[in-house]
Amino acid sequence: MRSLLKNNQQGIAMLITLMVLSLGSSFALLAFQVSTTDLSIARYSEGEAAVQYLAESGVEKVVSWAYTPVDSPDPVFFENLLTNNCSQEKTNADFPNAANLRIAPFPDFPAYLGDPDNGPFAELKDIGKITNIQLYAPTHATKGICTVEVTATTPQGASAKVRVNIATNPMGNITSGIQGRGNAGRIRDTDPVWAHWGKVRYTGQAKLGEDIRIVPQKDPNFLPNSNRYDTDNYEENFDPMMELFVENEIIGPLPDGDDGNSYNDRPNVMQNKGSSVKLDEIDFVQLKSFIRKHGEYYTVSEDGQHLLKNGQHILDQNGDHVDSFDAIFHERTDKHQLVWIENAGAPRLQIEKGRFKGYFYFSGGVYIEGRVSGRRTNGVSPPVGGYPDGVPLELSHINLEGLFFVQDTVYLQDYFRIYGAFYSLGGFMGTGSFQLQVWYNSSYARGIYPGVRNITPLAGTWQSIPLDG
Repeated sequence: MRSLLKNNQQGIAMLITLMVLSLGSSFALLAFQVSTTDLSIARYSEGEAAVQYLAESGVEKVVSWAYTPVDSPDPVFFENLLTNNCSQEKTNADFPNAANLRIAPFPDFPAYLGDPDNGPFAELKDIGKITNIQLYAPTHATKGICTVEVTATTPQGASAKVRVNIATNPMGNITSGIQGRGNAGRIRDTDPVWAHWGKVRYTGQAKLGEDIRIVPQKDPNFLPNSNRYDTDNYEENFDPMMELFVENEIIGPLPDGDDGNSYNDRPNVMQNKGSSVKLDEIDFVQLKSFIRKHGEYYTVSEDGQHLLKNGQHILDQNGDHVDSFDAIFHERTDKHQLVWIENAGAPRLQIEKGRFKGYFYFSGGVYIEGRVSGRRTNGVSPPVGGYPDGVPLELSHINLEGLFFVQDTVYLQDYFRIYGAFYSLGGFMGTGSFQLQVWYNSSYARGIYPGVRNITPLAGTWQSIPLDG
């Protein structure tokens, strides 16, 4: 009996052992299967991430080609690449509009994209390759693109197609060398206009001086030059394209033309008395957001003397302020600065020096001391005569290469010279406002601002598209 019980105990123990071994093997097999599945998922995720990265890189490459056409495979094509707003109509989708398709800068463009050694994505060949880039126009327009589509693959077999809408940057199209309200303060005896190579547009009143001949003469046969206008001999001042429009009223000298709104001696000057003169429109909400992402953002201190970055003064190692507008931006001419300055109800910001380069947007007023020697810079006139690309010129004594955009009033105490444009919603005043001279940079009219990307992917419009879509 004891022997039988002992044998039974041994049998049960062996059975339990076998069960444990079997269960352990099952767990091991399950663990192996899980680990294999995890590895497959990891590889799949890695491939998906890689192909997504490739596709997005293709979009950024198109943006970079539009920004620096000289580095693109077809400089002429990308220099003239226009953008147009997508309609966003669900019933009339913008993707794609084959009739307006203008994608391939040259016939073998897809082969160029996929060249693993000499193509634009050769550095990414270990990740995969971009097999196609397609540009589409919106349904409601015949010119310009609104969509970029990129197709990419990886060696592991992952593929993806990405579409995103493209928008111009919100800096807009500045179509006039000088524009704004006009006279913002006391009307003085002389308030001449000194604009080169473009238009002047005022929405308020304007006094143009004691003699209309103070305004330069427009002569289409006169080639642009870098000379400043002669303040002693007005008859020597010519310009091939200078025109002046006043939406409200010219209060002096009074127009003497037959229509009562123009001048016999200066037909390039016209008043409209509230009819059709409009300033270039800018979306300041989008613009501020764009600059905060791609540029620099400051607020003005209560005394108007300092710029605060993230609410903090900028001090040197000795604790001294180095945060005036001049201290931060004067002589920073190695590249174009992109700056938003929020006055936030503070007194007007003071600017005393004058060698700046960039695009400066002021939410309040600006006081410019002026009379500071500028620097030499290279400029190009708008297209004129036999020069479809403009006349390249060297300009001297330029205080600003770029744009001042002031939402309030500009107080100018002495001369200030610009290659670019000046926009003052609040108008101009001060003893030196008649000495503002602007050589207009016509690339702004096309929304092209050197140093700033002119097109950008539109947030919220990225789409993953089925490969057969």
